[in-house]
Amino acid sequence: MRAIREPWNREGYYDIPNFWAWDLTSNTFSISDNVNAILSLPSQTINNLDTLKSRLFSIDTKWLDFNIVKELTKNENYFEQKIRLYNAEGNFQFFQINGYVELRDALNYAALVKGTFTHISYLVEHPEKLPQPPVHKTEFELIIKGIEAGIWDWDLQYDTLWWSSKFYELLGYQDGEVNTSFNAFFNSLLHQDDRRKVEKLLEEHLYQRKPYKTEIRLLCRSGEYKWFQTSGQALWNSEGKPIKMAGSIIDITETVNHRSALLKNEFLLNESAKLARIGAWEVDLITQEVYWSESTKAIYEYPSNLKTPSLPEALLYYPEASRDIFSKAFNESIALGKSFDISCEFLTYAQNKIWVRVIGSPLFDIQGTIIGVRGVIKNIDEEKQKELFLQDSLKIIHEQNRKLVNFAHIVSHNLRSHTGNLEMVSNFIEECDTEYEQRLLLDNVKQISKQLSETIAQLNEVLVTQSQVQQPKVRICFDDILTKVKSMIQSELVLSGAHIKSNFTRCESVYYIPAYLESILINLLSNAIQFRKPAMCPEITLSSWIENNKIILQIEDNGMGIDLEKYKYKLFGMHHTFHKHTSGKGFGLFLIKNQLDLMGSKIEVESQENIGTTFKITF
Repeated sequence: MRAIREPWNREGYYDIPNFWAWDLTSNTFSISDNVNAILSLPSQTINNLDTLKSRLFSIDTKWLDFNIVKELTKNENYFEQKIRLYNAEGNFQFFQINGYVELRDALNYAALVKGTFTHISYLVEHPEKLPQPPVHKTEFELIIKGIEAGIWDWDLQYDTLWWSSKFYELLGYQDGEVNTSFNAFFNSLLHQDDRRKVEKLLEEHLYQRKPYKTEIRLLCRSGEYKWFQTSGQALWNSEGKPIKMAGSIIDITETVNHRSALLKNEFLLNESAKLARIGAWEVDLITQEVYWSESTKAIYEYPSNLKTPSLPEALLYYPEASRDIFSKAFNESIALGKSFDISCEFLTYAQNKIWVRVIGSPLFDIQGTIIGVRGVIKNIDEEKQKELFLQDSLKIIHEQNRKLVNFAHIVSHNLRSHTGNLEMVSNFIEECDTEYEQRLLLDNVKQISKQLSETIAQLNEVLVTQSQVQQPKVRICFDDILTKVKSMIQSELVLSGAHIKSNFTRCESVYYIPAYLESILINLLSNAIQFRKPAMCPEITLSSWIENNKIILQIEDNGMGIDLEKYKYKLFGMHHTFHKHTSGKGFGLFLIKNQLDLMGSKIEVESQENIGTTFKITF
């Protein structure tokens, strides 16, 4: 260590008014308690470096930084700096700090610094006691008067602040009506919620040379706060120390109010769009960029943090049929300048298929060239599903009405023929002359009664079939149901010598009403046995598979076959038979078709005479 000057006697010097000392070797700091009295603080509130920094205006903390002080005193033994400390009321008090280096270390850095502090708030508050700032030129004053901005000029060396006339006017004051010190500006005019922000931005501008531009609220003479945009630029000396800063304020209250109203309207619009499930979209044909609003992304279940897909990528979300519809409408809009309004299916990001309504119109530049397409999209899935359900319901009602009419026709036709026969035989009996003739006619009555009973039983079976449609569907294994049906027609299989083969490996089961599937198999297998070729054992093959997401059950036989050209439209009618030498009653296929229709299933037939018949059921 080497002494720069004769050290002061340490004993008792902390009691010297306005004295301070800083040992940079141990980083210990001491200061006279007089500073607390000046700031109206309790004794010993400020008694070390940390407590001193806690009362400092943030911009000034730089000057009490360990490294900065060492750098400032590297080549100079004496330094001075103005700082601002908050008093008990939270207002600035200005101090002049004077310091000198008493000891240096081996690297010539300051090891011990001592000095004094002087309270200079009076001089700051009475700038007339200080040298006056330079007079502004007439041309500059004219420029200031001609713009809608208030100009401010802050002399950091003397800590004086100058405002233009327009500055006063924007706040509703007359020239010189208010104190223009930085302390008054910061603590009285600046909104308290903006002080921390301004403090931080000023510090970054003065010591890091970052741009100073922000929006603040200032208290006007009327007692209300107005919004201003302020910006400024500092001037630094050759040592990099800020010595001056000038800038402007512009009244943006109307702009901020419009912006707030716009944000409110945008919020309400977005919320309304969410409730109405409507979103906006736009395609820029120049950049090929696609824009989706947040509501559109919500409709598409598309993550908001992901980039909006390109046009080719967006088209892939439409299923192929819908993609053709949209592409055609979109391309016509570009080529012909036409608007479009289409409804189609859409596959969301989460792979859910929904119905959407897409409306679009071309965008033109000032030359009339189409530069894009803009529109809205609406989720209409709920409405569309109701519409489709209504259509299906109407189809079911129409089909049920058709079946009721057909059933009424069957009932009236079949019963009328039996009752007519009975009436005719009864008349014949009354006119008979011999007992033998009466006996013959009574045999006819018995035959007619039997046929009437059979018809009533068949009609009852149709009614039972229609009532069973309300039963729940269960999983039915094809192998199990076939085994059960074979046991039920065991005698027919044995007498006919029929061979039944099955292959259900590609689809082992189906969800269906057990009574229906059992009845369908019984009738189809019984028909294959009954309508076999003479002197030939029936060969019946059953198989199942999945085709287009539908379960298929196929039954093939090598029987007599059916002339489909002749009987195609009578095949599933009641009491229609196609072979004269058999005892068929023409009811089995009618019942099968009725059961499948009730379940929404479909049956197809391929047949050739003397070769065989194939029934294909689609569940």
